[in-house]
Amino acid sequence: MKFNFASLQALEAYCQAEGFDLRFSQSTEILSQPLKLDGYELKNRFCVHPMEGSDAGPGGSVSRLVTERYKGFAKGGSALIWFEAVSVLPQGRAGPNQLLINKENLEGFKKLIEEVKLQGLKSNGFEPKLLMQLTHSGRFSKPEGLPKPIIAYHHKELDKRHNISEDLEPVSDAYLDSLPGVFAKAALMAQEAGFDGVDIKCCHRYLLSELLSAYERKGKYGGSFENRAALLFECVEAVRSAADPGFIIGSRLNGFDALPGGFACSSDDYMQPDLGESIRLVKALKAKGVGIFNITTGSPYYNSFVNRPNDVEKDENPLLGVSRMFGVIASLQEALGSTPVVGTGYSYLRNFIPYAAAGEIAHGRCSLVGLGRMSLARPNYPKEIMKNELPPAKKLCTTCGKCAALLRAGRASHCVVFDRR
Repeated sequence: MKFNFASLQALEAYCQAEGFDLRFSQSTEILSQPLKLDGYELKNRFCVHPMEGSDAGPGGSVSRLVTERYKGFAKGGSALIWFEAVSVLPQGRAGPNQLLINKENLEGFKKLIEEVKLQGLKSNGFEPKLLMQLTHSGRFSKPEGLPKPIIAYHHKELDKRHNISEDLEPVSDAYLDSLPGVFAKAALMAQEAGFDGVDIKCCHRYLLSELLSAYERKGKYGGSFENRAALLFECVEAVRSAADPGFIIGSRLNGFDALPGGFACSSDDYMQPDLGESIRLVKALKAKGVGIFNITTGSPYYNSFVNRPNDVEKDENPLLGVSRMFGVIASLQEALGSTPVVGTGYSYLRNFIPYAAAGEIAHGRCSLVGLGRMSLARPNYPKEIMKNELPPAKKLCTTCGKCAALLRAGRASHCVVFDRR
């Protein structure tokens, strides 16, 4: 289908007729309301989602393009900027142009944070809170541009799709044992650089995410729920022990994988969530000190329409995808109580984003609205919403997917429609 609704009423009627569970509100004042986060106050309910730019400088350092992008996000008025994936190890990078934090480039990160916070203060009267997303790309690692997968286990469909040899040995327990210390070291550098917290990334089937579905893996990181979640728990505990008490720990987490044999998938239909273990996971992470969750689903390497509903891929009605995403997020927000959850899947709704965001938050189905593709297409959109200066749909993200295509090609990612850099 093509997204072509003349009014909010038409969109609501269509969703009701199709059984899609999206909540809307004509009043959007809630989007400007503050929110408490681990002793901090977020000035509004907008979050910039983590989106890799594939435009780092040599050795994963901060480049001019990285700085320009984040200063643009800061101008846009979001209270929370969830930085893109930053690798904790060279061999865990998704590409040679992915950011990598280390002692050699730490000064560049410090300067970046100073400029971004200053930009937010000048443009909006407050400094946005900044979380660095820490990652290990696992089976999708391409540190020099060519695949060098580090797999938790063999997966028939993903192995075939990404040409992974059946002779490749899964990563050893000893290697995995070393990662909590690596994540903690990276978190300390992020803290030194001026970030307000970090995200222990566990989504989209990167290494920590893949381990959650390692049902058949032998050893301490496979089989039972406790074993499959152990490394994620250990990374959170290591960061919590190493960082200052006020340092925020978040997690961008797959609510369910939406692929065969995936985490939290129904045994009857992998495209349907079975959230028992997801709820168990987020409650355990909360108890270990995770103060905010950013929920997504699926894998862009297998079925990108699941986590990025769009008008290009024809696999399903995109509004079905939005409804499924919103439903997963609502279930996890309910389980977490007052712990903030960032909602995902809004960009597809174009000019109706403000009403869906306000409706979902007002109904307690999420705490913040995250904007990814829309942040690239129109960085100022949050500020425009809060001022009720709403641009027409033709000026907003078209969900064409070309920003992601650039990323997959290893090129600097940006909105090819509206960003003429």
